[in-house]
Amino acid sequence: MRLTRLLAVALCSMGFGAGIAPSAQAQWYVSGNVGAMIVNDSDVSGSQGTASANGTIEFDTGYGVSGALGYTFGSIRAEAEVSYSKADMDKISGTATDGTTTVSGSGKIDGDVSALAFMVNGWYDFDTGSKWVPYVGGGLGMAKVESTILSAESDDTVLAYQVGAGVGYKLTENTTATLGYKYFGTSDPNFDGVDAEVGTHNFTVGVRLAF
Repeated sequence: MRLTRLLAVALCSMGFGAGIAPSAQAQWYVSGNVGAMIVNDSDVSGSQGTASANGTIEFDTGYGVSGALGYTFGSIRAEAEVSYSKADMDKISGTATDGTTTVSGSGKIDGDVSALAFMVNGWYDFDTGSKWVPYVGGGLGMAKVESTILSAESDDTVLAYQVGAGVGYKLTENTTATLGYKYFGTSDPNFDGVDAEVGTHNFTVGVRLAF
């Protein structure tokens, strides 16, 4: 028993756990984020019989919202997140053929793409000894990606992933304001025979509340 006490005193005196944020006790938290989304140009392709088409769709800047329930222990946070994002299509360019005639062109397109994602994330908070707390991390999950073109809707559920970084500012002991960036991508969804690509850059502001 005496040896245990001595060991505990020695570890405390050496600052044991210096790599873990000293003020970050194990606790639950909820967070919410809103922000702007820039969508990568999406290459699309499809074929039916002798007809085929290939093109590229460009998008307007979209938006995204998300919420998460997490648990923090030391410098590490683990969370379950649900997010929704949406952006309007802007232009399409490409070529199409019916097997005998090939045409090329570009122009405006009436449509949008959205994604409802369920993610499991892990984040690492860096202890700076101040109210500023930079973080990095990422996650894996599933996303239901939906495309609407000229009122025709199609969707596909695919594997999703994200990586990101940001910085938090401790407003109070349990409240942190955040500014972050995440790259969100999925495996290629298929919309009724048309293969597409999904990749977005997300710039967010939010708040995290520990309890």
